[in-house]
Amino acid sequence: MRLNTLFAVVAPLALLLPLTAHADWPKGEREKYMAQCTQAATPQIGAAAAKSHCACGADAIKSYPASDIQALMDNKATPELQQKALGQIAKCKADNKAKK
Repeated sequence: MRLNTLFAVVAPLALLLPLTAHADWPKGEREKYMAQCTQAATPQIGAAAAKSHCACGADAIKSYPASDIQALMDNKATPELQQKALGQIAKCKADNKAKK
């Protein structure tokens, strides 16, 4: 009987873990990222491709904790976090080439 009670308490908490593990962009930061990214990428790859690439990059790092995203946006991220984010964003470039 104790096991059933324990399971009844732990199961809902376990179901909530994915919600806390995958954060989202802090308010207003995704728009800021998109504006900066598309402005930088448009001269090199065109407006449509820049928008697509930047949206992919934003989606690639949205699962990071909000504090990590904020650190990246404020240029205060550790070199390791910067490299990890760049690696995720670089996959978008590879995915876009594969789709062509």
